[in-house]
Amino acid sequence: MKRAFILLFLFLMATACQKNSYKTYSNKYSVLFSCNLQDAPFNQISSQGRFISVRKTGNTLKTVDSDGNTNTIELAANQNYLLGLAGLILGTPTFNNDDMSIWAYDLGCPVCENSMTRLTFDVKGEATCSKCGGAWNLNASGFPLNQEGSRPLFRYPVLRSGNTITVSN
Repeated sequence: MKRAFILLFLFLMATACQKNSYKTYSNKYSVLFSCNLQDAPFNQISSQGRFISVRKTGNTLKTVDSDGNTNTIELAANQNYLLGLAGLILGTPTFNNDDMSIWAYDLGCPVCENSMTRLTFDVKGEATCSKCGGAWNLNASGFPLNQEGSRPLFRYPVLRSGNTITVSN
């Protein structure tokens, strides 16, 4: 009886301590994108707490900033970007970012995982999904703000060389 109790206790301890662990960077969706930080609208993502979304529509890139301003950029014939599930959110978070690096999240909802279900975000750095109701904090590593956002946002590595950033996995 004592042995069964100890085994039950050990089993409960092992399962109680398990929690979802997510990798810092996702390789679930392919990403290859670069831009010059001196060119508008990308110049604003170097400012702390500012984010823009980037998505491809045909032969153009469409960007939307946290104020709702949109820009359309014509792509050259040889430019072929891979933008993850639904596009990218680029910006400089205000928390856990001592080196002021630029971070890249997927514009797609990590719960719905549908390329047509894109997140919207505001000037406070809160991203939301209108389909599932999930909410995430772009300024705090893309962590969920509510129960519906059950996992962090997909995040991609960003390499900076001078005024050029490259998002690639």
